[in-house]
Amino acid sequence: MNLDTSLAPKFVTFHYFIKWFIESFGSIPYFIAIVGGVGTVCVYAFVRCIKASEWEQSVMIFIFALIILGGLIGLGIDISNGYAFDPLLNK
Repeated sequence: MNLDTSLAPKFVTFHYFIKWFIESFGSIPYFIAIVGGVGTVCVYAFVRCIKASEWEQSVMIFIFALIILGGLIGLGIDISNGYAFDPLLNK
């Protein structure tokens, strides 16, 4: 019996959405739409903090962006079975 009693949040919904998106549209549109969209929001927030001279927040946003974008890229490559940039293998 495998009973998971941890209090950690389960992000299975995001995994299923990303898997559906990659299977429906391919990995290149995933990287452009999802990863690019999240990256654009992070860059916008980073630039606003730089213009307001909020240096500590800009560093935190930069680190947050590295973690989130790295995770999204890794998950996208993992879901597409490592063939993220080969359009012939992504059907």
